[in-house]
Amino acid sequence: MAKTGLNFGEKLQIVDKSYRVITDALKLDEVFGKLTFRSIEGAELIYEADRNQRNEDGSYVQVPTGEIRGITVGIHSANQHETLFFTIVDMSEQQLNDLGLNYREEVELTDIVVTYSAIGRNDNYRLYASAIKKKGTQTAPKSEPKAEDKK
Repeated sequence: MAKTGLNFGEKLQIVDKSYRVITDALKLDEVFGKLTFRSIEGAELIYEADRNQRNEDGSYVQVPTGEIRGITVGIHSANQHETLFFTIVDMSEQQLNDLGLNYREEVELTDIVVTYSAIGRNDNYRLYASAIKKKGTQTAPKSEPKAEDKK
């Protein structure tokens, strides 16, 4: 019997989890449209099950590992008509604060990844990006140690 449906290929590892990526099937400019900054929500912590403790429903207690998956930011999408939450994985919260983003300021996201998972009857979409910057600006070059000339 033939399989039907979309094949999105291999899963992509993003920090601690593997995700089914659907970015290649989307025209991101048409999906999101103009993106404007709303808020920095804070760090998205990574949790793991503590096998020594159980909840009342029998599941294991989730405890933070101390690692951070990324920084969650609220971004308004003109085409989606709502605020979406992106996890920025290659910037620290301090770097985001240093950008000085203002409410409703137009922004650009670098390397957007849209993931999909079905849990029960719910479709779950997660949004990731490598970095964020003000629209029309260049990313700040990373400082590289200067090599001294050898004589």
